Amino acid sequence: MKKSLAFRWMWSLLGTVSLIGGMATAKEAVPCCVTGEVQHEVARESQMPGETEPVRNVIYMIGDGMGLEQISCAALVNGGQLHLLTLPHTALACTVSATQTITDSAAAGTALACGCKTRNGCLGLNAAGEPQESLAEAAARRGMAVGLVVTSDITDATPAAFYAKVEHRSRTAEIAAALLRFRPQVVMGGGSAHFTPQQQESLREDGRLAELTAPGNLPAAVERKASLPQDVHRALDHLAPCPNGFFLMVEGSQIDKAAHRGDLRGMIQELLEFDRAVGVALEFARRHPGTLLVITADHQTAGLALLNGDAARGEVRAAFRTNEHSGTVVPVFAAGTRAAGAFRGYMQNTGVQQLILRALPVQNTPDQPDMSQKS
Repeated sequence: MKKSLAFRWMWSLLGTVSLIGGMATAKEAVPCCVTGEVQHEVARESQMPGETEPVRNVIYMIGDGMGLEQISCAALVNGGQLHLLTLPHTALACTVSATQTITDSAAAGTALACGCKTRNGCLGLNAAGEPQESLAEAAARRGMAVGLVVTSDITDATPAAFYAKVEHRSRTAEIAAALLRFRPQVVMGGGSAHFTPQQQESLREDGRLAELTAPGNLPAAVERKASLPQDVHRALDHLAPCPNGFFLMVEGSQIDKAAHRGDLRGMIQELLEFDRAVGVALEFARRHPGTLLVITADHQTAGLALLNGDAARGEVRAAFRTNEHSGTVVPVFAAGTRAAGAFRGYMQNTGVQQLILRALPVQNTPDQPDMSQKS
């Protein structure tokens, strides 16, 4: 009974108010309507094999700006269904940073990558300015391969939180240098302007898959030559043979960017593409026991309000109430190995990282170098 009341209260809150504070400012809400988007099928079967066996692979997917409101809108446009809504284990996460109710992507990315609250703008450092080990670095130290696949500039805040330690996200040259030192097995996204041709070639050494296909962010979803699902599929094919398993971080980066622009159709297109990538990850997890799949968001963007919709017609009507982030909780979805019993209830966003960290293999394989220290 208490749980039912709590969730009714949460949905009532989401329907009436976005917590606006910090940098966010309210604006007049102008309703927009989206209909007629191409839909994708969603398999109803969500059962995963071997949920109690040790974790070998981790797929960590982050929808930038993807709050419950964004998900609800995209689900209506896709006939009431999404891959991410089939994951069997769910939780809610609080996104406040160490200094503000309204987080930025750097502080939120650091919480999701490193498991600590920090100041807005900070990457890979705690609130006292001390470097913190990210999940990607912890995986590499255990001998696991690491992949980063994004639709933004690879030096943008969320991916950078997994490999860089800088006082402010604007220090792009330092962030790019940190990626060159880290050298994951897979790097896919934009940001080629920050690297010389020789540096880009060094990211491809030793059989690594490194493709930076735009100077900054990738084009919008409807304009991309390669979709996020295709990139995730290629990354998984590359990482799957790695002898000690892998850690793959995937970001649907431009859900946030479209919401900042007040572009409801663009935001839904980005989220639907992200969901198709979730479908690729789910299929991989079903075929590869020992895989943990976790999906969450760094924050909600633009105080989106769902006003009306019709799943049968693939239609939604919604309005943005700010151009900035909001302070509402975000969802956490999980499936696969060690997900049951762990990802549930209400937590801080740092708790998502801590649960994944506990699930990583404990061994440190001496015959594979620590990539976080490789130059």
